Amino acid sequence: MHTPRQTDRALVALLWITGLFAAAQFGKISLTLALLGERYATAGSLLPFTVSVVGIMGILFGPIAGGIVTRIGLRRALLGALMLGAATSALEALGPPLWLFLSLRVVEGASHLALVVALPTLMAESSSDRDRPVVMGLWGTYFGVSFAILALVLPSLVGLGGISAVYASHAVGMIAMAALIAPRLPRGMGERTTFRLGEELRAIYSEPRLIAPALIFVWHAFVYVALLTFLPGALGHVWLGVVLPLVSLAGTMGAGVLARTITPARIAVVAFTLNGVIAAAMLVLPALQVPLAILLFMTLGLVPGAGFAAIPWLNRLLGERARSNGAVAQLGNVGTFSGTPVFALALVWGGSAGLLVLLVGVSFVGFIIASVISRRFRSAVAA
Repeated sequence: MHTPRQTDRALVALLWITGLFAAAQFGKISLTLALLGERYATAGSLLPFTVSVVGIMGILFGPIAGGIVTRIGLRRALLGALMLGAATSALEALGPPLWLFLSLRVVEGASHLALVVALPTLMAESSSDRDRPVVMGLWGTYFGVSFAILALVLPSLVGLGGISAVYASHAVGMIAMAALIAPRLPRGMGERTTFRLGEELRAIYSEPRLIAPALIFVWHAFVYVALLTFLPGALGHVWLGVVLPLVSLAGTMGAGVLARTITPARIAVVAFTLNGVIAAAMLVLPALQVPLAILLFMTLGLVPGAGFAAIPWLNRLLGERARSNGAVAQLGNVGTFSGTPVFALALVWGGSAGLLVLLVGVSFVGFIIASVISRRFRSAVAA
């Protein structure tokens, strides 16, 4: 693998912006779900699956996505995923029958999975050793930034042409990013490898270096969306729903900067410790819950930054990084998919205190796992 002496900042920026469109494959549906319900008035309980089916693809196929992407070649996989995503968005804009819309979302899930494997792998590949942790911290912000931008622009797009305008704009954006990126990615960029299903699964689940970043990230995914969904209302301050995700982005970027001098696993250990301590403080200091919640999301943001920075820290070869990104995609989707209903039960059981008690427990589990990883790879620097 070629490690550049200087970071290709323009390419990194283009890849990150492309990540915003990848995240929008979730956001364009979740933020227009009510309008989609008007289009498909008889959808009933099937409507939420228009969002979750993309994540289910990550759960089912995340472990093998890295191997498939490296087999195809990163350049070809990225450009193909962009065009596939653009085609599905364009067809969704036409208002197809519900069964076809759901089928298109399954296909879009494959596009999304390829993108979230290829993009961070290429960003790491395009970065110098010194800048790579910061670049991976930047990648860790893509989901939050995308949702924030969507929340700002969706009302205008809906006003122009309803949800069809939203989906069509997303298709145009993906085509534009493919056109901008294609000339900057040399043909044959990245390793072309063989693909054997059994070997892929065995490698990911038996090699600690490949699975370790995902074992850090999963506990963030388990709590993050759930807390954003329930905590502002539970504390009686709905405006926190806007502030908290923005605060977490600062933590994620901060983790990337810290990873230049501190190992990502050690950052995760500290972050999980702070998460648990702050959650416990919110239980015993109810008058300070609002400022503590803001501080909590700052430390929550450290975890994804540490998880993504751990991928190149632990894995030197491009193919290894792609496989590790695939594992992160799988366990991240497992965490997001399962976390919200579990925290919903905690809220019913004990209100805001139930949410915080559960968060303390999850933080302790994350602390234990991150500590084991930190001790196991104390001197491992793969980048």
